[in-house]
Amino acid sequence: MSASVAMIVPGDVRTRTEIRAAFGGSPQGGICPSEGMHSVNLYSDPDVGEQAGYYDGWLAEEDELGPVFEYTGAGKSGDQTFDGVAGSGNRAILRHAEQDRVLRVFTRVGKLPGSDTKTHRYLGTFTLDGMQPYVWRRVHGEDGLERNVIVFRLRPDGTVQRAVQDVIPAAQETTVEFVPFQAVTAAMFQAEPATSGALPLPKQRVRKGTRARKAAPNSETSGTFVVPEAFTTKLSIRAATAATVAVRHEAELTQAYKAHLDRAGHKTGAFQIKVKGLTSTLRTDLYDATDHVLYEAKGSNSREDIRMALGQILDYSRYVKTPEHEGEPKRVILLPAAPAPDMYTLLDRYDVGVVYRADDGRFVGEVVPQSNQ
Repeated sequence: MSASVAMIVPGDVRTRTEIRAAFGGSPQGGICPSEGMHSVNLYSDPDVGEQAGYYDGWLAEEDELGPVFEYTGAGKSGDQTFDGVAGSGNRAILRHAEQDRVLRVFTRVGKLPGSDTKTHRYLGTFTLDGMQPYVWRRVHGEDGLERNVIVFRLRPDGTVQRAVQDVIPAAQETTVEFVPFQAVTAAMFQAEPATSGALPLPKQRVRKGTRARKAAPNSETSGTFVVPEAFTTKLSIRAATAATVAVRHEAELTQAYKAHLDRAGHKTGAFQIKVKGLTSTLRTDLYDATDHVLYEAKGSNSREDIRMALGQILDYSRYVKTPEHEGEPKRVILLPAAPAPDMYTLLDRYDVGVVYRADDGRFVGEVVPQSNQ
């Protein structure tokens, strides 16, 4: 008897033939869209993933929105992409909602007795995290070469199975690895943007005067220097929340300031941080390797965003070190407009600087280098 949708529930173990009868998709591959069944079936194989330098699975650490399942995109060698034939599966995940498809996750558990037919356990239905649908991560591939992979952040969309064996292993140790700059291009969140052009930003207020900073003490660090993602496309804000728009503002602001640093001849990137005992991977917004400055960007200059940025940059900066520089980096918050005067007082207390974008597009702040162009 063929399988039906009702017969496959989270926790069930099925062959791919049975899964295809219920949810469609191709007989092979890790990302299998099905237009007829309105589904994108995601197959995870722990053995294959570990050889390719990554783990799929649940993060042990939940955030305020609940659990997150990380799923690495398609492409076993070289940088992963959203473009062309090679990126078709990754695009299917990214655009599943606008294409009216459901993400279904399966993980390999073994084989049928006496055969080579693989079996897969159904975890349930998911959707992309609305605030951070994916992140870029730097990993060592099975060939030993470093590459950029797309890690999708999936949120449960209904009943799911959360088994202990599906939790990503915690980091056993901390390591530091410097990765040279390499450009990465982001894909659009929607195929057809509903709006275009710059979104309105708050009015700027100019701070009068600055003062010198003290160098922060050195600390034990862990991190991987990686290139920040190049956000070169606009987000469709169809049915978007204000928070989602702020996230895109942050991405565009970071890319604009990164371009300014590049024109000034500075080497830029970010830090990818693995903390011993945690399953999640932290990633900073922007790092100026030339001047040893760590930036945390926010999409608005609101009090709430500045307080969040302060906590993040104090957390991240203690893990950042490089052979070229002594001590912790200079900490700077990057904003689309000047903060309120009392926010400067707060940031001064923690030796954190500010760079903001003025009305004419220039960046203002004591650490802003002069462009060579």
